Amino acid sequence: MSQPDHAREVAARYMQGMRWSAAGIALVVLYGLELPKLLGNWDTYRPAAVQVAVMAVLTFVPLVAWRDDVVQRWRWPLIALVLAASVAGTVTVASADRLGTAHWSDEVVGYSLVLLSLDQRPGRFAGLLAAHYVPAYVLALVDGPVDVTFAGVVNTTVITSAFEVAVVLFANALRAVALSVARVAGEEESVRTTEAVADQLHSDRKDRYAALADTTAPLLRGLGSGDLDPGDEAVRRACAIEAARMRRLFGDATVGPDPLVDELMACVGLAERNGVSVRFSQRGDRPPVPTPIRRMLTEPAVAVLATARGDVRLTVVGSDGDVTVSVVAQAAPRDVPMVENDEITTSTVVNGDRLWVTATWKGRP
Repeated sequence: MSQPDHAREVAARYMQGMRWSAAGIALVVLYGLELPKLLGNWDTYRPAAVQVAVMAVLTFVPLVAWRDDVVQRWRWPLIALVLAASVAGTVTVASADRLGTAHWSDEVVGYSLVLLSLDQRPGRFAGLLAAHYVPAYVLALVDGPVDVTFAGVVNTTVITSAFEVAVVLFANALRAVALSVARVAGEEESVRTTEAVADQLHSDRKDRYAALADTTAPLLRGLGSGDLDPGDEAVRRACAIEAARMRRLFGDATVGPDPLVDELMACVGLAERNGVSVRFSQRGDRPPVPTPIRRMLTEPAVAVLATARGDVRLTVVGSDGDVTVSVVAQAAPRDVPMVENDEITTSTVVNGDRLWVTATWKGRP
């Protein structure tokens, strides 16, 4: 997961918690504070059934909009439904009570709008609040005097809307903080991962150098000191084998889907540059081979490829969890190293000047 996606996921979790809280507040206010007002002023509504429908809408919205995926998909239809309920609740209240206690929906509609607008800009939420409150004030001015003072109405409206706006502001601030914190955490994790990869690469390089120390280093020292004669056939074969081993380690250092094939193909390339024609094939499904086992499994094939002449047939076969590396070539049996491991079996068959070597790893259950 990329850092931006991770940050958005963290912010979405925070927002989901805010939605649960907002849905709970909306239902508590609806049934704890507003339902008694509805029942206490039942005779003032014309018709009262509309008020019941408004109550049903304001119950339905928190019950479905606590889920973020529902809000993201149905936000604007639900907002339109809430505003329609607001208007319906306003017009069915007696004109004298339009800004009073009987107009119970006036105070609770805003909580449903909060629930649907937590991740929206505060200015957009303020516009939705205005769309909710303005019809009641307009109708109160048009229809005549109301039973409450203008100052009392403004005071109640400001207190309620100020709390609702504060919730939306807090949700926006919390989302921004969550994005920032998650982004920083992602960057720190990326740095730690990079350092871990660098340490592992350094360790792998040390292992590769150590693998060459027992064979390649003495050969180079002997050539450098003059103790070994480059014209000697045995020395040339030893150099060819060490070159193939180095090519195998270079293949091991690459990142590929099949390290076993990568190592063998590196040695095949060296053999082909020496004039050897190599036919390579692979069959069957193979389990991943651990690096130490892989090096021992390919050791006979590497030696044969380094000293072979003419045509070579190289095969990698996977069967029932076993992995077999087989090579047929014109080469000297004395150049095939012995592999000592309980998990690997080798066999060598000589037919005239042709050599057939197989190495099989039994795999691990």
